[in-house]
Amino acid sequence: MNALVRFGAVGAENWNSLIAAPAEGGYAVSETTGKFRHTSRNEAILRFFGIVTVLGALVQWTFPDTNFAGDPAVSKGLLSITFALVGLAVYSFAIRGHRSEIRFDPRKNELVVCALNRQDRTKARKRIPLRNVKSIYVRRSDMPVGMAALRIRFMNTPNELTAIRGTDTEIEMLHSLLCRDIRMARKAS
Repeated sequence: MNALVRFGAVGAENWNSLIAAPAEGGYAVSETTGKFRHTSRNEAILRFFGIVTVLGALVQWTFPDTNFAGDPAVSKGLLSITFALVGLAVYSFAIRGHRSEIRFDPRKNELVVCALNRQDRTKARKRIPLRNVKSIYVRRSDMPVGMAALRIRFMNTPNELTAIRGTDTEIEMLHSLLCRDIRMARKAS
């Protein structure tokens, strides 16, 4: 079942920023590109910077000893460890993936917001029962060719959650689809 085709407004081939797929009992909609645009040049630049920083830990051993303070071997060793740790941290941040997914499960009456890694596996999951949801709304971008965000407000807290981002039309249609399905699930229970 493709939720976007089922919605009937636009065929799935015309959607650029969201992908719909069947999930256990309902459907899941995920971003094709995340907040960080995981397939774009930004991630490639960060990966390159991380590798260069790790290699920088080794390159400094080719330079002659310079006495800044204390023993040069200890100074180079500490710098090597620092460069290696920073490089590995930057590289791991760049490859971890930055996409979101939202699922609706009508049997359990809950929304599930997931963070996906680059292999489309769930790395974090937040289950939100519908009884805790105050409202779901679309936050549009101020930019002319902007992205919109589907936001969730909770009953007993002023905190909000950005569930998924995409183009204005896709997020608005997803919002309509979710609201319709939530109303149907509430009538059924």
